[in-house]
Amino acid sequence: METSISSVSASRPAAVVVNAAKPVAAATTEKALSPEISGELAQRLDTYSLEAVVELKIARFLDQIGTFYPENLHSMIINKVEKPLLGQILRRTGGNQVHAARILGINRNTLRKKMKMYGF
Repeated sequence: METSISSVSASRPAAVVVNAAKPVAAATTEKALSPEISGELAQRLDTYSLEAVVELKIARFLDQIGTFYPENLHSMIINKVEKPLLGQILRRTGGNQVHAARILGINRNTLRKKMKMYGF
């Protein structure tokens, strides 16, 4: 798998491009989604930013738990977001941990620790 690092612009950090000649197809993306997310729902979610969807989900979660706020709320939320992020990047790099760690901006050993923690 060919990987190249290129500067996107002066104001943005370098980007890691994996298989630039082969962008991820919509069918590949749909296969990578969890079973409860249909193609129709995925298309509707595409109209919103990632930040907006995450904010909505966090707000709804907090509404559901009411006034009880667990002490480890930050780590609990980060774990829920980090696991699918790692899974998607690992799938898209064909399991190549060096490339995945570079894309994520973390050390390969940190990636391996997180993979073990999440059961990858």
